[in-house]
Amino acid sequence: MKNNLKSKYVVAACLALLAGMASAETFSNTHDNTIYYFGQPDTTSYGQVFTSAGGTLTDWSFYADSGTAGNLGLVIANWDGSRATGPALYQSSVFSYAGGAQALMFSGINHTFSAGSYIAYLTVAGISGGASNVGIGGSNSSGGMPGGFRFLNSGGVDPLTLNNSWSSWGVANMQYSANFVSAVPEPE
Repeated sequence: MKNNLKSKYVVAACLALLAGMASAETFSNTHDNTIYYFGQPDTTSYGQVFTSAGGTLTDWSFYADSGTAGNLGLVIANWDGSRATGPALYQSSVFSYAGGAQALMFSGINHTFSAGSYIAYLTVAGISGGASNVGIGGSNSSGGMPGGFRFLNSGGVDPLTLNNSWSSWGVANMQYSANFVSAVPEPE
């Protein structure tokens, strides 16, 4: 009886631990080509539309192949099928791009998304000392999150304040990596 009671406590403790655990998933695609040119003086915003099944986004990375050093930022917003809609769900602090080939990594996002369509985009709009002539990694793969590459030349104006449709181009996707954490449902 004593061992049987001890076993019940062990099972209960294990179930309690499992209930608090989370499942992490990385979505990423491969580098297939380069998208020219993001930043000053060309296109001020390059974005990746993505469909999320839900969960907490912890970090996001895009990849630069070449370019001139300068500042940029990452914004994540809702996507209505043709444009980013505000307010921003996440907006990074200014990222100092060193120029050349570099991962553009944004960590500590920790925003919970419900299932739906969103856009994660790099921008120099409203950022002083913006990066220029940046070649961004492109991909033929969706990386597990359906969506696609979109761009907008907003003339330096925050895209979320405009009602402009974003354009697509011959490159299917931007090269990216995104980490989502979703809670494991409690056992019944």
